[in-house]
Amino acid sequence: MKNIEVCYTPNSIINYKLSNKIIVVIDILRATSTIVTLFSKKATSIIPIETLDECKGYKNKGYVIMAERMGKKVKGFDFGNSPSKILEKDFKNKKIAIATSNGTKTILKTRKSKMTLIGSFLNLTSIVNYLDKQSDDILLLCSGWQGSINLEDTLFAGAIISSISNYTSESDSTIIAKNLYESNKDDIFNIIKKSSHAKRLSSNDNLIDIKFCSQIDKYDLIPYLDNDKLKLL
Repeated sequence: MKNIEVCYTPNSIINYKLSNKIIVVIDILRATSTIVTLFSKKATSIIPIETLDECKGYKNKGYVIMAERMGKKVKGFDFGNSPSKILEKDFKNKKIAIATSNGTKTILKTRKSKMTLIGSFLNLTSIVNYLDKQSDDILLLCSGWQGSINLEDTLFAGAIISSISNYTSESDSTIIAKNLYESNKDDIFNIIKKSSHAKRLSSNDNLIDIKFCSQIDKYDLIPYLDNDKLKLL
């Protein structure tokens, strides 16, 4: 049986051996939710990028470029990091380059993993069903906010732990996340709305994103990291 742990911030990933693990990167508000939504809109691939300058350079290569800093769209980019604002846009056969404050930087820290998956409430059951079929150890990696733990990513980590059918033992990190989710699973939107990052987004008129990202199983798909690009399993 496999072991499952939660890493609450990307800064702590140095404490884990990655090569034998399946990592699920979590950034509920909003990078992983946006990435899942882009693939639902038939984007062909997505490159997660750390810096704005590098991301901007992909515009001349035919990519749609997206960037966010401190919850706001960056001037000069096609889109920010809002899943609700891309629902009516056409991304079929488009290649995307995206740089966000936390999520894309976290994804890039996992390149030495056995496999990296992108998780959100929007594709929760797809992630759980895949993990249930694997024998490898699992690390749930929360993006947090600027190096600090956050509520919504921990809540989603708990949702995975609560839903997986078998694993070996519960570390303190799994117990904390699992208990948080199981105490609040019937009120996902309202508990996320209480988080500090949700309050930051609310101040930027992004309450609709918080509600959108709180939806469970809107999409049946799993993005994964293939070298430096995200693709669909």
